[in-house]
Amino acid sequence: MRRGGLLEVALGFTVLLASYTSHGADANLEAGNVKETRASRAKRRGGGGHDALKGPNVCGSRYNAYCCPGWKTLPGGNQCIVPICRHSCGDGFCSRPNMCTCPSGQIAPSCGSRSTQPCNIPCLNGGTCSDDHCLCQKGYIGTHCGQ
Repeated sequence: MRRGGLLEVALGFTVLLASYTSHGADANLEAGNVKETRASRAKRRGGGGHDALKGPNVCGSRYNAYCCPGWKTLPGGNQCIVPICRHSCGDGFCSRPNMCTCPSGQIAPSCGSRSTQPCNIPCLNGGTCSDDHCLCQKGYIGTHCGQ
């Protein structure tokens, strides 16, 4: 190989190396390298980078953060803002852990299924009705949990 050819190869290798070191990690992530993706995201979550878990429902330490029980992230997200309900919310939606907001506005562990004994009084502030009595959420009292 002549001297000019060797210089061209060395220069090409240097450019390739510089390109990889400045964009290599991103290229691996974009190419779908699953092992690289999982490992690097785990480090970033623990290290407080831009992928660190955020929001009011994050538990653990700065180096081992996780969503508090009853909460999860949106797929691909980093905020613990999606509540988890054990029971189906039927026509309603899961509004906080294990509590559904029903189409009527009532907040209950599930929607769409009637209890064996229907309640005749409305419960406020997340209270649930059982045998015509309101079971109030923490911090609320009164017949209808309004105080």
